[in-house]
Amino acid sequence: MKTTLRILNLEDNERDAELTEEMISARWPECRFIRVDSREDFLAALDEDLDLILSDYTMPGFNGREALLLSREKRPEVPFLFVSGTIGEDAAVEALKNGATDYVLKHRLMRLIPAVDRALREVEEHSERERAEEAMRQSEHKYRELFESLNDAAFLADEQSGKIIDTNRCAEALLGRTRAEILGHNQFEFLSLDKPNDPAKPSRETPKSQPLECEVVHAKKGPVLVDARATRLTLYSRPLILWLCHEVPGASPG
Repeated sequence: MKTTLRILNLEDNERDAELTEEMISARWPECRFIRVDSREDFLAALDEDLDLILSDYTMPGFNGREALLLSREKRPEVPFLFVSGTIGEDAAVEALKNGATDYVLKHRLMRLIPAVDRALREVEEHSERERAEEAMRQSEHKYRELFESLNDAAFLADEQSGKIIDTNRCAEALLGRTRAEILGHNQFEFLSLDKPNDPAKPSRETPKSQPLECEVVHAKKGPVLVDARATRLTLYSRPLILWLCHEVPGASPG
């Protein structure tokens, strides 16, 4: 949580502004307040680096409703709190629907610190989620590049259901099928591990990490002999099996 704040305070009553700023400064000592009381100054201040916007609801020539709309248009990422002695319940509900983070009545100013604290925490949590989502997107992009750069046909299957959840272009070529025709199918619809009267072939329930010869089923050519390797891995807490296969040159399945 931040220890220093940059706060825009739209307030035409100097004494009320001082009370608000004193209370916040007691919790966050290193604060910079920008107090304005006109539309022009408010718009100019929106270009500043801000952590929080406070606003009265009723002022001569400019009101909190308009300030809220302007701030949501120009600085939607900055939390907006009404600090007012005149805002009614209906107006407060409307303000929250229009993007206000919270409201505090001036005669109940003790609520200000918890309200500001909660607003800042929500911003921080939102930023953390965005960073995590961006990291995941970058991770998925790198994973996709790596997956497609493999020289082997790759099949990623859910270990419990056996359904294929991802594959690459080499796998499409090996099976003679598109990615859409492969995904969602059970791995053993295309990969024949158990051949009758062949005890050397491993069981489907125990994929081996060492290379093994088995067959895959090409859409047009039928069975194709391949060298395959199965590796267990966990991705986003999900147990998976990665199959890497390549065709045995000049071999005929038997």
